[in-house]
Amino acid sequence: MQINVEVHNYMETLVGQFLAADKYTDQYSHEQLADLACLSLSQIRPVYIRYDVDFLSAISETRLIQLKKYAKDAVEAAELMIKNDRRKNRDKTGEIPVVISSARFDEALELEWYERPIRGHHEEK
Repeated sequence: MQINVEVHNYMETLVGQFLAADKYTDQYSHEQLADLACLSLSQIRPVYIRYDVDFLSAISETRLIQLKKYAKDAVEAAELMIKNDRRKNRDKTGEIPVVISSARFDEALELEWYERPIRGHHEEK
């Protein structure tokens, strides 16, 4: 089994859909788009799946809309980091850039069926 072939993070698909829009492809280079993807994905919880069709048939529309919003918010936040890239002025100031980010997901949300830990057949009493 090759995990990188058979399993993928569905959030990569959603972030990729946003970054494929003309708004981003016309404005940013390939390198900047890759940076945007990395920065975006670092901010959101991964959703690992095997098959998109199975996942999409089982997920509620409300949850899918929520995941799309998380991806959109993450891309917009990452775009601000790219636009305000302090590396442009590094030669002038001698500063080493520091980026502090925190994952933004709601810990109070109930886990979906695909997020719940797998337990043994016999639960302890």
